Amino acid sequence: MGNIFSRQGSEKSVLGKRRAESHNDESESKRARFQPKEPDAGITAYVNQSLPGFRGIIKNRIEDFLVHEVDLDGRVVTLESMEPTIIEEKKRKIAAATELLHEAEFDAEVAKLFDEEFAKQLRELLQAGSENKELSASVPSTKEARFDFYKLVDRHLTKERPLALCKDGVLTMRWAVDAEEQAREAPPNYKALGGEYLQFHVYKFGIESAKAISIIAKYGKLKNSRIGTAGTKDARAITVQTMTAPKGRVQQMILAKEQLEQNNIYIGDYDYVPNGLTLGDLSGNRFTIVLRDVSGATEEKIVESMDSLRDQGFINYFGMQRFGTGTIMTHEIGRAILKLDFEEACDLILKPRPGERDDFAEARELWQDTKDPEATLEKFPGRFGPERAILNAYKRAPENHRKAITSLPRHMLSMYMHAYQSYVWNHVVSERAKRFGCDKPLVGDLVLVSPAENNKDSNRASVLNNNAGRRNPSERKKPKVLKDEDLGSYTIEDVVYPVPGHRSQYPKNEMGELYRELLEKDGVEFNARADSIMKDLGGDYRPLLAKAGDLTYSFIRYDDPEANLCNTDLDRINGKPEPQSIEGAKYMALRMDFTLKTSQYATMALREVLRDDTSSRSQKSLKHSE
Repeated sequence: MGNIFSRQGSEKSVLGKRRAESHNDESESKRARFQPKEPDAGITAYVNQSLPGFRGIIKNRIEDFLVHEVDLDGRVVTLESMEPTIIEEKKRKIAAATELLHEAEFDAEVAKLFDEEFAKQLRELLQAGSENKELSASVPSTKEARFDFYKLVDRHLTKERPLALCKDGVLTMRWAVDAEEQAREAPPNYKALGGEYLQFHVYKFGIESAKAISIIAKYGKLKNSRIGTAGTKDARAITVQTMTAPKGRVQQMILAKEQLEQNNIYIGDYDYVPNGLTLGDLSGNRFTIVLRDVSGATEEKIVESMDSLRDQGFINYFGMQRFGTGTIMTHEIGRAILKLDFEEACDLILKPRPGERDDFAEARELWQDTKDPEATLEKFPGRFGPERAILNAYKRAPENHRKAITSLPRHMLSMYMHAYQSYVWNHVVSERAKRFGCDKPLVGDLVLVSPAENNKDSNRASVLNNNAGRRNPSERKKPKVLKDEDLGSYTIEDVVYPVPGHRSQYPKNEMGELYRELLEKDGVEFNARADSIMKDLGGDYRPLLAKAGDLTYSFIRYDDPEANLCNTDLDRINGKPEPQSIEGAKYMALRMDFTLKTSQYATMALREVLRDDTSSRSQKSLKHSE
């Protein structure tokens, strides 16, 4: 059952309990009635049909849902220190292994790179110390000479060092006048420290990944587009992940600490590494989830459910996050785009939606009544990006529906189309579970097998990636259709079902027929040659089942609905004691810790044991019992 632990007291959340994200509770309640539920996204089956289910509140507080990235080597990413401890330790080891030059030897090396006069000026500057802001040393220089000089400075000036500036080929050394300038000191010896990419761990909450990257870039003096991540993370959770930045400066990041923390972003565990991150450079995520006010089943039955989740897993559905929260679900818009009915797609984005705020509703109704883009634009609130993009396109090119839909950012178009692919996958595997169960492979099912390794291609891919990305493209597996003689060699955990696309291979059984029937009924044909809008929709293969790896769980009793029941990385850095249980307390919570692979949804794992809808509509209605 796991260890039982708890705490006394009723400490209030520093982050706040679950808050309605609308303008007021009344309007939120009104809109929530129109939000989609799991069956609308094709989510209708379970692995273990006999589990009783139980009640539990998800995300009552943001601290109840912690997500830690797991890297490609299986290490859980945590925030352990906000100081550059790793880098400083590397510098100490480098200094200890380096035979430092005496002052005269150092000056001689500087003179070789530039001239005697600059070497003399630099020595005077160093002897005067950082209190003397007036002195400086300047010399015309080449890029190659500056690079060698920076390495010399990094190896032999182990204490404070002047700022290195270069303008129009003239190198100037002087003492920084403030902390911001100090952060611009000469670049370190990247090679000696481990590589040209600054790697750091990011702890955040209440902020989307794209926005967090933008803020980090702004205050860390980095290029937004160059910050690498292995995956995006939920805004409504506390998440910890790794990011990388080519030739990033640690001191600049430390200088940005206050501004970042004001935006709920905490950074630390700095290191220099040889490769940057790209999307997909992770093996999964480690979740810590607290379900509050657990009831509706005995502890023994809950234990039975948790053991089933550990041993049998759950259907690997695409979760409700994929399908939006409005009456027009994202896959419906995606379906219209994919059947090349661009007029319908635009209408779905613009049409009235029951329960929406009055000003939004008025704008949508005006469009429906008049089809006047200019008048409707004046009504639409400025933050409604997709709608305004489409209306502006219609304003420039009336009746050109293709141009209107393709005026949307590519990532948004992809979101709609991927949602439809996800809906089809969900629908098919639900039918698979209902017709054949989830205990064994079928003849005609698909599994993935490893291709023969090709070292030449692998090395070439590494060169082409230019140090961006940590996966080997040559290791991508390929589908195999199971024959009767294969069934003894594979288990249900090996079975994958295709995300439909123009390169997808389908099962050679009645489930393959179901794919074809559903796509034909919807009027969708994945054909990149038919329309370039589908060029990136090659498809993929997704395991039918997912397992909650390394699952542990425990019960916690508490009295205060807002009591802290789970410490975060930041709590541990600040020395906060772990929460303890209160014997005989009014409420019981269930803490779960488990690991999921990439693109697997924790909410779908919870659904398997709760037997309750995980959509935001359902969860927002749950309150602590009186």
